[in-house]
Amino acid sequence: MRGIYHRYAAARPDLSGILLPDLLPHDACDAASRLPRRVKVLFVAESPPWAAGRREIAEPADCRSPGYPYFWNDRYDAPSRPGAAPLSRTFAENLFVLLGLDGGSRRENLDLFTGAGFYLVDTVRCVFRKNRRPTIPADLVRMSARETLAPDIAALAPECVVALGNTALSGLGCIEPYASALSGAGRITGLSTEAIFEECGLLCLPYPGGRNRRYLDRIQAGFALLRDSTG
Repeated sequence: MRGIYHRYAAARPDLSGILLPDLLPHDACDAASRLPRRVKVLFVAESPPWAAGRREIAEPADCRSPGYPYFWNDRYDAPSRPGAAPLSRTFAENLFVLLGLDGGSRRENLDLFTGAGFYLVDTVRCVFRKNRRPTIPADLVRMSARETLAPDIAALAPECVVALGNTALSGLGCIEPYASALSGAGRITGLSTEAIFEECGLLCLPYPGGRNRRYLDRIQAGFALLRDSTG
């Protein structure tokens, strides 16, 4: 995995200090050890967070720090916020709420998540410091989709895939069988969710974060469809 991103970084000196090929939080947090025996639903997100609080992470050990909110970091626990508004927590906590998981800690919720046959990978697996460059280059998304995401999907053989946000949508649009179904697709909020889901088992939903509260009904409807289809 590092080799893939090092080769890309070598051709993109303009991304020095922004793309960090040695920082692979999925591996640093040993997400593979939590892999379900059978993956019913594979969630595809964008990329790992670039910071723990206000501090940029810089080395693999930072990925296991209690302040780093990466999905698979079981040492992180979000502050308790009873009665918080929908989609106002961290990405992981928002996802757990949408799935109806109510463990008392990040570790407990991860156990519930994988116990239900769920798994999550990022489109871009290494850290990309979006505080320094807010948009991930399209060629990086395309390369990551073809060289890391496609092999992940082939190996995991999920019953269905859930794209969370436009970067995940763009990545999946580069690989089959999703490229054909997404041909001509625009932004994720304009897609016919049910039609694509029925065609190839791909559910495309807006990123479940605070900036997308206006799409809350659509997001909740998508998760309801997911629950109905997976039992």
